[in-house]
Amino acid sequence: MLPPRPVKTSKLGFLAATVVMLAGIGGCSQEDPLSNPGVIELSEAFEGEFELVDHNGEPASDDRFEGKPVFAYYGFASCPDVCPAALSVMSASLDAMGGDADKVQPLFITVDPERDTPEVLKAHLAFDDRILGLTGTPEAAEEARKSMKVYAAKVELEDSAMGYTMNHQDLFYVLDDEGTPVLALETSMTPKDIASVLKLWIS
Repeated sequence: MLPPRPVKTSKLGFLAATVVMLAGIGGCSQEDPLSNPGVIELSEAFEGEFELVDHNGEPASDDRFEGKPVFAYYGFASCPDVCPAALSVMSASLDAMGGDADKVQPLFITVDPERDTPEVLKAHLAFDDRILGLTGTPEAAEEARKSMKVYAAKVELEDSAMGYTMNHQDLFYVLDDEGTPVLALETSMTPKDIASVLKLWIS
C-alpha cells in the first residue's frame, strides 16, 4: 500500500502544464501522459537510495545513475509469472521509445538476494541487454526496498523444490535524472503509454 501522496506542483505540475500547452499549439489534442490512471505520483517519503552491485559484479549505488532517469522494477529471477510479465512490458516500453531508450536506465532490482546472485541475474536478463540487474547482501537489498517503500515477503513452500517464493509489490518506478523518485506506474499500462511518460523525463 502506497502512503498518501500530497498534491505537488513542482516538476510534475510543470510537465503536465507543458504537455497541455504544447498540445494546444497547432490545434493538436494530445492527451497528457501523466493523466493516465496508472500513473501514481510519489511523495517525498520515497528516497530512492541503495548500495548494491550490478549483474556484472560492479558497485551500483543510486549515485551511479544520476544524469539519467531510472526506470526500475523490483522482482526476482525465479518468479513464475508476475516478474516475467513485467519484464516483458519493460522491454516493450523501451522498444516503444525508439532512439530515446538509451536516455533512460532500466533496472531490475531483486527482492530475493539469497538466490539472485549477479550471475543469476545476468543470465535472467540476457534477453534484453538494456536492463541492468541489481542485487547485494540481504541487508542492502532490504534497505533498497525500504527506501522505495516496496513490499516484499518470503513465503515458505512446504512441498516444493523451490523452498520458498516471494510476495512483492508489482509496480514500475521512475526516478528523475537527479535520482529523485517521482512516479510509480502500474504494470497494466501499455508499453506505448509507459514510453510516453518516460519521454517526459528526458525532454
